[in-house]
Amino acid sequence: MPTDFILERVPVVDIAPFLTGTPAEKAAVAELVDRTNREIGFLVITGHGFDLGLLQRWFDLSKRFFEGPAAIKEAVRHAGSAVQQGYHGSASSGLAAKEGQEAPPDLREYFMIGRSDLSAPVYSSEAARPFHPDNVWPDAPAGFRETGTAYYEAVSALGADLMRLFALALKLPEDWFDDKIDHSFSILSSIYYAAQKTAPLPGQLRAGAHTDYGSLTILAPTAAPGGLQVRTLAGDWVDVPHVPGAFVVNIGDMMQRWTNDRWLSNLHRVVNPPSAVASTSPRQSIAFFLHPNYDATIECIPTCTSPGEIPKHKPIAAGQYMREKETAIATATAKK
Repeated sequence: MPTDFILERVPVVDIAPFLTGTPAEKAAVAELVDRTNREIGFLVITGHGFDLGLLQRWFDLSKRFFEGPAAIKEAVRHAGSAVQQGYHGSASSGLAAKEGQEAPPDLREYFMIGRSDLSAPVYSSEAARPFHPDNVWPDAPAGFRETGTAYYEAVSALGADLMRLFALALKLPEDWFDDKIDHSFSILSSIYYAAQKTAPLPGQLRAGAHTDYGSLTILAPTAAPGGLQVRTLAGDWVDVPHVPGAFVVNIGDMMQRWTNDRWLSNLHRVVNPPSAVASTSPRQSIAFFLHPNYDATIECIPTCTSPGEIPKHKPIAAGQYMREKETAIATATAKK
């Protein structure tokens, strides 16, 4: 891609040269990622080496779960606002509320998974447990637990590779983030947007405009109508391209804070399908939200300030940042 391109759309980036290439090839990918994260905060990655068979199995089993008996889903409903793991019903929440916007709840249902192996002491301490609750698993379909666990572990490894790419893009040693994500409280969400048999309410979307909380998100979407859009620096909403076998990657609020606002945690949304096909167009996405370690300090990265410059944000632990965000949203929602 030419170095003078203007980011009026989300670029497609082949990360294979970073994973297996020479230092010069790695640097070229990192330079492109740095510019992309400055200007739009979203990229579509190819050349990642992920097991696409595993991805398809998780899509298939998730669809069977969402389209299956309501009783099975309700049996694993999440245990309240402080626990994400489990099933979240359709129109039970709205992402626009995160940004303080008034909007009807989102037309999506989803199932969330955290880390499965919590046997190490780093996950079982009194301070850690609120960020690592146990997963809950449905009785059906068969293989759901095993496939979900395998996907979580595989996408976590891809996330670690991407954080090394991000480190290089920020002129840091590749392993700079390693000890900040080695006991992360990352979450995996399998999302189902049902076909719309009735028209949405005014202002109601499949997912309202919002930013993500963490360091980065790895998204696998299907190609069905009613897709993901991101806002450009000019304020326009543009479609995120669907590339078979590719992932959509975007940075979150903590990464923007880490980089002293050099990189952009950008607004994005999932729009409704055209009315002519809405009643026959369900859609799926699988999102992995890479949150740092709960006790990692989110503070200005050394390469993101000039000598004498005061960082824009005070240091804060990742877990504390997450809890403050969640409390603020709960408070705002209660006032409406």
